[in-house]
Amino acid sequence: MSDNEIAIAVAALAMQRSGRLAGAALRQFLDDLRTDNRAGSMSINDVLERAGVSRPSVNMSVGDAQRDIDLGLPLGIAPVPLSSDRYPVTLRRIADAPPVLFVRGDMAVLDKLPGVAVVGTRRATPHGLAIAERISQYLSDEGWPVVNGMAIGIDAAAHAGALKGKSSSIAVLAHGLERAGPAKIRSLADRILEGGGAWVSEHPVGVGATAGSLVSCHRIQVGLTCASIFVEGNEKSASAAHAESCHRDAQTVFAILPEAGSNVSTASALPKMLVAQHGATPIFSRADYPAMLEVVARRADQLRAVP
Repeated sequence: MSDNEIAIAVAALAMQRSGRLAGAALRQFLDDLRTDNRAGSMSINDVLERAGVSRPSVNMSVGDAQRDIDLGLPLGIAPVPLSSDRYPVTLRRIADAPPVLFVRGDMAVLDKLPGVAVVGTRRATPHGLAIAERISQYLSDEGWPVVNGMAIGIDAAAHAGALKGKSSSIAVLAHGLERAGPAKIRSLADRILEGGGAWVSEHPVGVGATAGSLVSCHRIQVGLTCASIFVEGNEKSASAAHAESCHRDAQTVFAILPEAGSNVSTASALPKMLVAQHGATPIFSRADYPAMLEVVARRADQLRAVP
């Protein structure tokens, strides 16, 4: 992590928190920095001056942002501003991309994006857990990073499956990266880092999860991926927030629907709704995996082609 990227991240967070430059205007400013070959190495004051923001007007916010980033660096938590070449291309494309993405783990996993989100309910059925693990291992063996939150249930099963494969997985958290996941699955979260994966968040060290941040992190999952696979869930489950982000950002969506007459039983209300109302592609069995992968690859190529 370069001093230049840290300075830009500090300035971006300070402007965002103070309200001096935020939202779409801040994202546009950072994107302009990325494409401007004259930007060179910049200090915090250089970034603020270029944005037309006086240092005294954001001095307290600068101090807070610098402290938050400094607390994370010894833990291996790197701030990646939207202006950085390290910032995931597919995340940059969404309307409300975070100005700064915090990453803990192997930064190289970002170069392998977009990945595939494997999502579903915390109250998973035994069959749902087995399917999430199996399909995630398949994706991982085929070179696709698996992305989701770090919750008990389908999220955890998907990460466990990905860790059995050949690729890394990414956990998107709704809080700071000093820890990850409920205590029950914290060892699984640690294995993600040990296996060359990463934890990511829009929140610095010390920020706790809220109802709002648990919902908003789904948009980041969508931004890091080219497709989402819904394993199981009810229409009003937490995964519905992920479905809303998929719909808004025209995400390619698959839904697990066990074959009629099989002995496989999952909570299929949400997958059925996504197929019926939103055009999701059903996956009936593992025989459908290769066709799914062809669609995923085409969509990834389309996203990579967008400047």
